[in-house]
Amino acid sequence: MQTLAPPAGGPDNPAGHTADEVRAALVGRTGARRFTFRYALLSATNQYLYDLDDVTSCTVQQDWLADIKRTATLQIRDTGSINYLSDRIQPWVRLHLPPYGPDDWVQWPQGVFILSTPTRTHNKAGQVLRDVDAYDLAQVLADDAVTSRYTVAANANYISVASVLLGVGSKVVIPSSPTAPVGKEWEPGTSKLQIINDLLAAVNYNSVSYDESGTAVVRPYTAPDQRPDEWTYADDQDSVILPEVDQTYDLVGVPNRWTMVVSDPDRVALTSTYTNSNPASPTSTVRRGRVIVDFESGVDAADQATLDALVARKAFEASQVYEQIEFSTGLMPIHSGNDVYRIGFGRLALGASYAETSWQMPLKAGAQMRHTARRVVPV
Repeated sequence: MQTLAPPAGGPDNPAGHTADEVRAALVGRTGARRFTFRYALLSATNQYLYDLDDVTSCTVQQDWLADIKRTATLQIRDTGSINYLSDRIQPWVRLHLPPYGPDDWVQWPQGVFILSTPTRTHNKAGQVLRDVDAYDLAQVLADDAVTSRYTVAANANYISVASVLLGVGSKVVIPSSPTAPVGKEWEPGTSKLQIINDLLAAVNYNSVSYDESGTAVVRPYTAPDQRPDEWTYADDQDSVILPEVDQTYDLVGVPNRWTMVVSDPDRVALTSTYTNSNPASPTSTVRRGRVIVDFESGVDAADQATLDALVARKAFEASQVYEQIEFSTGLMPIHSGNDVYRIGFGRLALGASYAETSWQMPLKAGAQMRHTARRVVPV
């Protein structure tokens, strides 16, 4: 989740509002919330060019489970000012705070997007419009493939190799010590995004993501129940949550035993099994009285400890389908990706922490933001 109060006096918080002041405005304690929106045109190297006046609508989507996690759809008046083959767009959301004087706002970026080149249309008002699908900078890695067999030598550091493949540009990479026990290869035509994510998976990292500022983020996986709540949505006096909340349970296909196998002719075979035998879990071997197995071979893991962590992670994530919740709120431009927050909704007896898997936010005053989250349930 983005910081509530950007640095005081900086370009995103010129009046120096505190986090408490921003929180109060976000939940409507200071009166009706006031939002405006701006769209920065950036160069192919993410250098700011100028603000666009031609964007007529924009919706930003975040899907943490996708390879390209952040996308946007925009409608733009075609004035010939944008180079769709190289320029990029960064939407911003501004929240205006009392007393609503000059520069009395805070703002948050919503991603850096490369653009498609759609067919132009001419409407009845005489405008030429483009409906543009836009993608975060992971699309650059998805489009860039190796043209010959790509090899990672034995003893190479997984994260160092992944960082090199990311190329130049803003990135935050958390280092890790595991190295490849044997050499690894990828066929010609494999995208750099696929190679990077394969390397990250081998050391139990999240797949690469690009944040709202266009920075590549590479960090270890941490189970949601090991992370603190970053926000609370509740049906109380500060509520921005709408009354329509959908809660889904799907227990039928949930396994209760997971086995993962590393099988490579150049190394000793590794096997790890995780069994959910927790009597409190409705899908456990104890409660169901039978075993439902999820078996995966051909896994890449740096060592036995990593494989054990991977199978525990898979078990945890598979059991998160136990409860999924969908709900809407007013615009909340502070969200990033994979945020953890607490939901309190009395009519469905909800009072737990959830990990957000996706959200969709139209950049329009008075619009609703749609969230999908999974409950953090240890197995």
